[in-house]
Amino acid sequence: MKVQLHIDEKFSEEKIIIEAPVLSDSVQQLLTFAQHIGKNKTIRAKKEEEIYLLNSTEIQRVYTENRQVWAETATGNYLLGLPLYQVLELLPADFLQISQSEIINTKQIDHLKLTGSGLIQITLKNGLITYSSRRYLKAIKEKLQL
Repeated sequence: MKVQLHIDEKFSEEKIIIEAPVLSDSVQQLLTFAQHIGKNKTIRAKKEEEIYLLNSTEIQRVYTENRQVWAETATGNYLLGLPLYQVLELLPADFLQISQSEIINTKQIDHLKLTGSGLIQITLKNGLITYSSRRYLKAIKEKLQL
């Protein structure tokens, strides 16, 4: 893959152009990375009656429970006021949706195990065990390069 950089004062804005004969996995990864540059590094959340700005690097996973969306960190669980799909759009590229109700921080993964039923058992660094759904297997394998 060739990389070119052009710096010139005549440019009024930053722009990334990707040229490829086909949309390969590496081109898709580059595109995803470029689309997430500048995404929010913090996300607004509530714990009891207090509002916090959570740094995305602190978030281990985001999940839905009882029709509410929660962010789990080492210091506890925080209520997010957005639907899961909107939270995913706000988070940087390190986050991966593994089921209809859960997003995980890939930097918080300790290890993976393929189950007999074809699902992936994901163990996070905090010891929590979660499972992917079949619907997201392809995306998980691509993102984690399995």
